[in-house]
Amino acid sequence: MSERQKSAPEARAERNTRLDRKVIVVIIIAVAALAFVFSNVAPATLRFLFLQFTMPAWGWFLAVLVAGFVIGSCFPWFRTRTK
Repeated sequence: MSERQKSAPEARAERNTRLDRKVIVVIIIAVAALAFVFSNVAPATLRFLFLQFTMPAWGWFLAVLVAGFVIGSCFPWFRTRTK
């Protein structure tokens, strides 16, 4: 017995459902990360080598979040390959 092959509309609908779930998860994570970033407003000092910077903690968190996003988009090792 062979497994029934999905028609093109069924396959497209399944792919869209997976994409919708990913988008929802990404939005939830982004909102949680931004809520964390903007709830930390006290000044924080960063010391790197001989440099010292002071700015609100949310600025540092936002900088790390943006850096992670940029690095993650530059190295797409974990993305699924399309045929």
